[in-house]
Amino acid sequence: MNKDSARTLADSLTWSRIISIVPITVLAYFDLKWWVFGVYIASALTDLLDGMVARRAAPPRMDVDLDGIADLILSFSTLLWFWMLIPGFVSKYWLPYLPLLVSLEVYMSIVRVRHNRFGVPHLQFGRIAMALFFSLLPVLIIWGDVPWFVHAVLIIGVLSKVQLAWAFWSRSKAAQSGA
Repeated sequence: MNKDSARTLADSLTWSRIISIVPITVLAYFDLKWWVFGVYIASALTDLLDGMVARRAAPPRMDVDLDGIADLILSFSTLLWFWMLIPGFVSKYWLPYLPLLVSLEVYMSIVRVRHNRFGVPHLQFGRIAMALFFSLLPVLIIWGDVPWFVHAVLIIGVLSKVQLAWAFWSRSKAAQSGA
């Protein structure tokens, strides 16, 4: 496969992950947990596949991190699906995780807008945290509420976002001192 075809395939997989949010949300609305499970797993696999293909592909044509945007959209949608499918999930687990995650994401979005030349660093710990986060919904569908696992995943997710925010802060300070 040539590099341009690989880029097209990687971007198509990423777009399919974004588009999958609509059917998953409809399935969650009708409380069809096992259908949500199947479509969600298929959607998560597109993340794995697009990463494998993108490493062999030509550079993106746009200066936009489409994969990062898809991950962000899917992450916030997953929080919506928790609320729709797991009774009491949000009220039981939203503090302190959700405010921290949203605050860190807002900070990183501001830095990305102010310093649009910054790419999003793909840190190994962040990849592990994202894979773990995307395993949370299937685990809750299969085994129900497992508090120790939920807390572990959310703590690791917050730590991952802190690491990413630190990388953005470091780049921002370096850019300001170099300017």
